[in-house]
Amino acid sequence: MLQLKYILYWSVLLLTIVSCRQNSKPSDITKLNSAISENEFAKGFKIEDYKSFKILYVFNPWQHAEGIVFKYILTSDIKNVPDSLSKYDIILTPVKKIICLSTTHLAFLKELGQEDAICGVSAPEFIYNADIRSKVELGEIKNVGYDQAINIETIISLKPDFVMAYGIGSEASGQFQRLKQLGIKVIFNAEYLEKTPLGKAEWIKFIGAFFDKEDSATTIFHETVERYQSLVKLGSSATEKPMILSGLPWKGVWYVPGGKSYAANFIYDAGGDYLWKEDQGTESLALSLETIMERSNKADIWINPGSVNSLGEISSLDPRMNNVKCFQEKQVFNFNLRRTPGGGNDFWESGAVHPDWVLKDLIAIFHPRLIPNHTFVYYQKLK
Repeated sequence: MLQLKYILYWSVLLLTIVSCRQNSKPSDITKLNSAISENEFAKGFKIEDYKSFKILYVFNPWQHAEGIVFKYILTSDIKNVPDSLSKYDIILTPVKKIICLSTTHLAFLKELGQEDAICGVSAPEFIYNADIRSKVELGEIKNVGYDQAINIETIISLKPDFVMAYGIGSEASGQFQRLKQLGIKVIFNAEYLEKTPLGKAEWIKFIGAFFDKEDSATTIFHETVERYQSLVKLGSSATEKPMILSGLPWKGVWYVPGGKSYAANFIYDAGGDYLWKEDQGTESLALSLETIMERSNKADIWINPGSVNSLGEISSLDPRMNNVKCFQEKQVFNFNLRRTPGGGNDFWESGAVHPDWVLKDLIAIFHPRLIPNHTFVYYQKLK
């Protein structure tokens, strides 16, 4: 009988020790090993994988936010998260319900097959995806408002795992502070700040991490890279590079892409030359129409003239633009072929996920002999 008591005592003690070990969690992250996911092109995020949890870093989440870093903790079990990380937003994965405030977020989710997780969107009139617009009309996806008019009550009622937001300026952080105070987690997605088309497309890995779809996201991205780089080689094979003019004046100011910007890199990759290639900046340059006119006679092709749909609309904005050589030669192309009556433009949606489609359109414009009989996805020639 005494022996049986000893057996029971040691059995209970052993089970207690094992249970404590299984339920215990590390308190110091420095003692853990991690695998850092090295991005090939994207500069704005990083993923550290600690097996039982991940840390997502977002760097410089809005313009002029140098030095600002957000950390998000992803795990399937909150017990796995070290105490030292408990102060950060912890997201249980795979997530089930999210609110998206940008159309590009929708495109990434569609590519990953996770559209059903969308429970709320911002400004649905600007969404190109017909299925999502239909769900908004049926009330299956809620309209949560736009910019300063975001409906906090609607967001709270949806009980999302988080709101995926983007910031244009430092006020963005304060704008969403109230949501966080009310218990709604906000994840900043800074893909729009990437300076290269492939850098922007690589954010599919960031989105995939919330659904435990890192492998699928990586496969999709590598396939995109392969197609894109193949097209870059095709564009570079052209013996001559047409000079490109971009943009359209707005209230007397013509904003052109910086010489190292996302838009400029598309031009270079498509085998084009750029009027402001000597500029070393990544942000738009605010120029007068007179400055543009001085250089415009050197341009062979004019792309991305805002939201206009015809040469007549350009002329009506300012008759002086009739003197632009590209206009006179009818070499003006805009990226609004796929648009909705409400203002949705698929270039700003799926174009972020499929830079190879954008690039192929541009090569067909710059070097039509390289891609004969091309069916355009985003661009159209204005008449």
